[in-house]
Amino acid sequence: MSDTETSRLLLTHLSWRFHPPMEVLACTVLEYILNHHPDSREGLNDLLGRIVPGMRLSGMDFETEASHPELGRLDVLQRGDDGEGRFVIEAKFDAPLMPTQPAAYLEQMPSAGVSVLMFLVPTLRVEELWPRLLRRLDKAELPYSDLEHPGCVQIDETEKHLCIIDWTTLLDSMKEPLEGDEFGRADLRQLRGLARFAEAKESKARLPGEEMVNAVVKLGKAAGWLATRTTRGGAYGITRQGGDYGRYARLDRLYKLGVWLGINSRLHRKFASTPLWVMCMDWAYADGQGWNAGVKTILEARMGSELHADGKRLWVPVIPEGGKGPDRYAAALERIVGILDELAEPWHSDAIVLEEVSRPYKQGVMNNVHRSEYVEAIVALALKASGWTRMTPWDSWDLEHKSGARLEVKQSAAAQAWKSPEQRSPARFDIAPRTGYWDEEGDWVPKPGRHADVYLFAWHGADGDTADQRDPGSWEFYVVAGRDLPEQKSIALKVLQDLTSPCGIDALAAAVDAATGRLGGRPSG
Repeated sequence: MSDTETSRLLLTHLSWRFHPPMEVLACTVLEYILNHHPDSREGLNDLLGRIVPGMRLSGMDFETEASHPELGRLDVLQRGDDGEGRFVIEAKFDAPLMPTQPAAYLEQMPSAGVSVLMFLVPTLRVEELWPRLLRRLDKAELPYSDLEHPGCVQIDETEKHLCIIDWTTLLDSMKEPLEGDEFGRADLRQLRGLARFAEAKESKARLPGEEMVNAVVKLGKAAGWLATRTTRGGAYGITRQGGDYGRYARLDRLYKLGVWLGINSRLHRKFASTPLWVMCMDWAYADGQGWNAGVKTILEARMGSELHADGKRLWVPVIPEGGKGPDRYAAALERIVGILDELAEPWHSDAIVLEEVSRPYKQGVMNNVHRSEYVEAIVALALKASGWTRMTPWDSWDLEHKSGARLEVKQSAAAQAWKSPEQRSPARFDIAPRTGYWDEEGDWVPKPGRHADVYLFAWHGADGDTADQRDPGSWEFYVVAGRDLPEQKSIALKVLQDLTSPCGIDALAAAVDAATGRLGGRPSG
């Protein structure tokens, strides 16, 4: 039996029958769990610590409907050990903000020591209420600074904080610490069920429905990139499920793809990005290309993590820009149509070509050729701001500084795509002198020797399942002036470690600058 089904047996049923204010009931249960199951505070403490630096719950009891001389009744309050109200939760389901929120609440909080005013809201209301809360701070002339967590700010020159959290995140944080408390888990299930029930009611009340979907369909048909009839002349169907509304249609410009277009309240609650989604369908058409592996490939390449795979179905969010009217949703859907149009002539699609070209670089363990290119790119990006430019593959060194200094990049890794762990030998790098080099005019200069001023040796020591050579932070770099290298054709990692200390990617530019500065001017070529 699921959490939600368990909850409906009692708490949700009583809330429906006796109609107490939903926020009051939920806060009462939350206060009961925090006071009677102390382990639940561990999860809440961990959540608060990630959002508000330095915030810790006190050992005091939580209070609900706590009376305040200036603010009236506070939904949930915990006082600090000094008796001051340092943690206040204002819970919302469908209730509006009070005129005094949040400015008056923050003004009444302690002036010294960390304190938090948290708005606890349904997932769908986070993106609606957070901007409104910040606008009210601006209106009240309460300056604030952003913190690392996107839903938290600190009031300037104080330790007061304002944050917003959805019910699901807060209750999920309390779940794991209660694993050993059977009654605590049961009480938490009741509250989770109540919150889901309230959020489901909230989503149905707030999501656009039939009118919005039909308006988008009308705009798409008028513009010629959406059809609502099959090639055999039959009309696409209309669906209603769980309060959601949708229509079967076909994206119908250069590429033909059958989709379901409509409101998906479940995904909106989960991702909070948009209520309008298209589901790519496994249909075939006599006059169109339909579903194939390329559809998913190009959408992933262009839209990335915004997609949601659900078994064989692929859900694509229709995310509007600059507003939420039907015209904005239609414009967002047309952008998706434009991405799919690249599949009509895939050999002309730069996205498909780049996806194929980049495939060898997406392996945790790359072969030597691709790993060399990858490392050179990492180094070039790290040194770009210091005046270094990456050369062409035909040049005799890899990077050149605006001063004329030359740099050669060498790399090696413990994990090799072509060898088993038992076959791997100690790391060595090629430093053999060359017979000459190509000059700027493209002429060969027959001058034996090493032609770079600085040599950069990149080493990736991870092996086995932990090896991910794509991560710049997992590489070690050894920077050595060319004149300090021994007269031999290769050099072992152990010898390099005696010559210089390794550095990470963040310190690479400083290490190269230091090595270049010690040259006392670039040797003549």
